[in-house]
Formats: sequence, C-alpha cells, structure tokens
Amino acid sequence: MSSSYPLGRPRRQPHPLRRRRVLLLLAGAATLLFQAPARASWVESLVMPGEVVAKHAKVEHECTKCHAPLDKVAQERLCLTCHKDVDEDRRDKRGFHGQSPDVGDRPCKTCHAEHKGRSADLIRLDRDKFDHRLTDRPLVGAHLKARCDGCHKDGKRFREAPSRCSDCHAAKDPHEGVLGLACDHCHEESLWKTVRFNHDTAAFQLTGRHREARCEGCHKTRRFKPTATDCFSCHEGKDEHRGSFGRECQSCHTTRGFAAAVFDHARKTKFPLAGKHSQVACEKCHKKGLAAANTPTACRDCHERDEPHRGQFGIKCESCHTPADWRRSTFDHDRHTRFPLRGRHAGRRCADCHRGDAQSARLDQKCVSCHRRDDVHHGRQGTDCKRCHDERGWSRDVLIDHNATRFALTGAHARTACLACHRSPSFKDVALECAGCHQPDALAHKCQRGDDCARCHDTTSFRTIRAAH
Repeated sequence: MSSSYPLGRPRRQPHPLRRRRVLLLLAGAATLLFQAPARASWVESLVMPGEVVAKHAKVEHECTKCHAPLDKVAQERLCLTCHKDVDEDRRDKRGFHGQSPDVGDRPCKTCHAEHKGRSADLIRLDRDKFDHRLTDRPLVGAHLKARCDGCHKDGKRFREAPSRCSDCHAAKDPHEGVLGLACDHCHEESLWKTVRFNHDTAAFQLTGRHREARCEGCHKTRRFKPTATDCFSCHEGKDEHRGSFGRECQSCHTTRGFAAAVFDHARKTKFPLAGKHSQVACEKCHKKGLAAANTPTACRDCHERDEPHRGQFGIKCESCHTPADWRRSTFDHDRHTRFPLRGRHAGRRCADCHRGDAQSARLDQKCVSCHRRDDVHHGRQGTDCKRCHDERGWSRDVLIDHNATRFALTGAHARTACLACHRSPSFKDVALECAGCHQPDALAHKCQRGDDCARCHDTTSFRTIRAAH
C-alpha cells in the first residue's frame, strides 16, 4: 500500500518517552518560576518587559509581590499592601490620594507605570500645575511664593515634608523655642512679622497707648516670660520725678498717655486746681520737678510777667483776680473807691480808664480826664460835665433844667436836641426870638408880619395858628 505526501516526507511521530520528558521539563520550569523565584530569575528575565525603578529593584525578581495573574483586583491590593500610608489616605479621604478627584478608585498603574527603567519617573508630578489644595497642607499667604524644594527635600517622599512652623522656621525663631511650637497662635502665614496675639488673654491686658506699642518695646528679650508689669520698669527713663514719687505711676497716670495725669490736686495738696489752672500742664508750674516742696503757690511766682501793676498792689492777686480768667477782676470798685461804676462805666474794662500806669489808684475823677475828646463844648462849659450829663450815656438827655433859664422849653422845643439851637460850642448868646431859629419859616410871610411870631403861633407846632387878624 502506497501513499503520497504532498508536503514532503511523512511527519515523524515523537517517541512517547520523549514527549513525556518535554512535559516534565516545562512543568519543572513552571514550578521553578512560581515556587522558587530566586532560582527562576533566568526564566523571569525572558518575559520581563523592562527593569523596575531603583526603589523596587529589591523585589524585581519576586513577581508575586506586585503581580497576580489574571486577577486585577488582587494585583491592586498588592500595591496597597506595601504602600499602607496611601491605602489609609484613600480610605480616610485625606492627603492627595484621598482628596484628588483624578485618583478615586483608579488602579495605581494608571498613573504609576512600572518597568520603565531604574531612573524612570514613577510619580510624574508637574510641580508647576500641582494643586496643593488637594493635600492636607493648602498653601496660603507667603507660602504661595515659596519654592517646592524649600519644604520638599531631595531623597524624601512628598508626604514626609514638615508641616509645623518650627520645622522650617526654627532658625528664625526669636523666642528660641521658649513659647513652644504652635507659632500659628500668634503669627500669620501672610507675613511672619504680623502678630495677632490676643493680649487680653494674658495677665497684663493692653489698654490706651499700650495697644500701639510694639511687642519688643516691652518684651526686649522676646522671651515674654517673665516680663515686668509695673510702669517703672518700662518708663524709668521718662520719669520726670526721678523716682521721688516711687514706682506706683498708675496713682497719677493712665495708659491714655503719660502726660495725662489723674492726680487729685485738691485732695492731695493745699493748692486745688480751679478754672484755667485745671487746663495747665503740670510742668508749666512744676518747672523744677513735681515735688510739692519745690513748687511756689503765690500767683506772682507764675504770673509775674503777666502782672501789669508792677508789684505795687502786693502779691495777693486773688484779692482782685480769679483762676477763671486773669483778665477778669473781682475788685469792688464801688466799695473800695470813691468812684462807683454806674451806667456805661460799669461795663468798661479796667484798662479803658487805667491806661499806661494801670496800677495807679489816683486817677483824676473829672469827666474830661477821659472824655476830653468827646467834649463838644471845647471846654467852654467848664469841666463839671455831670451838671448836664450822667453815666447812662454821653449823648443821652442832659440833666440841665432849661426852665430855670430865660427860655423855658415847651411844646416841640422840649423834644428838640440841644445842638439844634446851640449850634456853636458856646451855649450863650443864643437868639431868643422865634426868627432866630425859624427864619426860613418866617419867610412865608415875606416879613410882613414882623418878628413877633408868638402873636399867631405857639410852640406846639409852627403850623398851628391861634389867632387870625
């Protein structure tokens, strides 16, 4: 029986024993691969796609550390078994792996591809675009301008970066650690020098001008504890009393200002401050220090330059003046002099009459001594002005009894001003006839009736006619 082999010579069947040997060899290799990885490295190298990164090199020949054949879920668990901190972050929703929406439940190899070589970048982080808000340490204030390598040092994992202020700023801590490590209790991230410490929580609360003081003004060593709280410790150099009043500055001063004293001058001294004295600064009177024994109390001691009497009235200024106003006098002119002040005189200032040597008490009491310029008579009526005038006013009604003269004033004449008839400074030689003043009115008759106007007219009104002829 013959047969044909279109593809050549007939295939030679393997010997049953040889086939069995091959199967045993493959089974042995598989056993070496999965049960003895250290012995099967030469086999793994035949199927490995590439070297792993340097940090994984120690398990490079232990495939089962990272790979679970035909089981993706189990393989994902293998990653998290080694990286327990990442597993905790994802489970607790913290850190980048627990807060980033790009991570979620995605497999690790989605972002971290292996077998790219020893120096491959397994993290593949874009530092310029990384959103630090997805971490447990969002960057705010001055930290936004900080460089990454300022906190994330080479050779350290990103999660190992320090998070406490003292970890980075210990070298610049002026308190040298005395105040602890919670720097954020007093400082802000916007600027290290900005302090928001609530001093009201301390034993020494800040009030008044103390709120404007800088910390190092009182805390010179920046240790803060212990710090003296008495005024003298800080203000000794500004103490004008030089310690003569002790160290209890608060008995006279407040934190509103060192110059603002609350010293009770009336209760603690024999010189109560009244009137304008209460508005005067302490050093105006206490020029040689505030010790009471060195301060005079007589008015002249402070007001010698303001005293116009040149000492002729003595030093008891308070007999005429009060602290309300130096220029106002309480001198009783009616009781202490022979010239009572009445009428317009009562409202005059002392210097209006007491000019020049104002201290003179022997002024001429004649009216013309002050009113010579107001004398419209130019002295022709003498100097006894009070015969016709009084203090109610120089231009008011005169006191002369005109009815006692040769020309009694009646009718409209009684209401006529003196100067209407007495046009000259002299009150004598005034015409007594009507035509002397009313000549323009008499011209209405063209002088045909004569000069005796009284035959037809009276003093009630020139136009009134009492008789007709």
